[in-house]
Order: sequence, then C-alpha cells, then structure tokens
Amino acid sequence: MVNGGNAMIDDVVPAIAAALSAQGTELLVAGSKSVFGSLCEIIRSRFGRGTPAEHSLLAALDHPDDTERVAVLARHLTRLMAQDPEFARQTLAAWNSATAAGSAEGSAVVNNFSGQADRVVQARSIHGGIKF
Repeated sequence: MVNGGNAMIDDVVPAIAAALSAQGTELLVAGSKSVFGSLCEIIRSRFGRGTPAEHSLLAALDHPDDTERVAVLARHLTRLMAQDPEFARQTLAAWNSATAAGSAEGSAVVNNFSGQADRVVQARSIHGGIKF
C-alpha cells in the first residue's frame, strides 16, 4: 500500500490535514471517543510530544482557516507516513473509518458506494416504489 503508493499518500494527506484542522481542538478533548479523535490520537502519538510535527498539528487545530498551518501539518504527516509504513497503514485505516462514518449523527445520512453497478439508488426515505 505505501510501497510505491506515495502518490496515494500525497493525495490523501492534504484531506486528512484539512479535516483534522476543521474539527479543531475539540479533537484533543474528545480523544478516541470519535473516529476523527482516534485519527488525531494516532497522528499525535506518532508525532511525539513537544516536536515540531506535534506543534504543526496543534497549530492547525487552533487555526483551521490558516492554510499555511494546515499545509505544514500535511508536510509533516507526508514525511512520517513515507518513512514509517506501519504508521501510514494505521493512519489510512483510521482515515477510511472516519470518512466512512461521515457525519451520520442524529438524523443525518451518509451514503457510501463502491464498486460497479448499472443502477444505484441512494436515498434516506422513500415513500412508494422505485422503478428503473
């Protein structure tokens, strides 16, 4: 996955950094109680306490609208994922879980579809029938 898969890391990491920063510092309080909190903890643990990488994470969480801070976080994350395939695997697995979970809280709906099909219907509530 990571061997020869650095392009995948390069594609996904900016999304991870942006999603984490958008969640803000609540992630640090929530810890692993949420899927994004779990992802944040995996990253923070690997970054280590008091390191420039951890500082970039905290800065991005504190300033989610600062694109440069989010980009610095993404660079640290990309570098460590390229150096540590197990960390990359854990991070990508947590990211996949977080994105699959979406934001289906309360009455929200998240639709996920992968694969091939001739006809697909994704809906929350259907009253009546569906005809193709």
